[in-house]
Amino acid sequence: MAAALAVAGLALTALGTVGAARAASAHTPTLEVTLIHATAGDAGLAIDPQLKELSPATVQQAPFVRYRAYRLLQRQPFPLVGSQTVKLLLPNGRTLQATLTGVSVAATDGGPSEKRYQLEAQIVAAADSGATSFLRSLQVTVSANEPFFVGGQSYQGGTMFIELNVRP
Repeated sequence: MAAALAVAGLALTALGTVGAARAASAHTPTLEVTLIHATAGDAGLAIDPQLKELSPATVQQAPFVRYRAYRLLQRQPFPLVGSQTVKLLLPNGRTLQATLTGVSVAATDGGPSEKRYQLEAQIVAAADSGATSFLRSLQVTVSANEPFFVGGQSYQGGTMFIELNVRP
């Protein structure tokens, strides 16, 4: 599984409803956001079975290699409708914003062509912090079901990672 990896500070509490994602038409892609709590320790590797995209091979790569236990905290789908921005309130007062900026079709080696999704994500600082942004615009292009990770924010004795995955 190829996964694009972007590291930035972040913790997540989602705003929105699962019903909104289910109400989206079958042709509207969904952004699935997964909140992962990673902790270090002396115990063996422990990956929550619900974290299917987080394979033992993935956690042997930086920055995951520093941690031994991975627990699912939350998974929530959000419809990607046009250029509407999905907003997620983070427990630290910041807001994660993600926008579908484009869809292209790419040829594959001997196989059928595939859709590629262009996403823009940023973390906006809390209004009372005096800062304007925490993570400036991060732009990625991914295939459907190809997760990428944003993480690095200290959280409850470990680190919070966010998996973003476009589902067609």
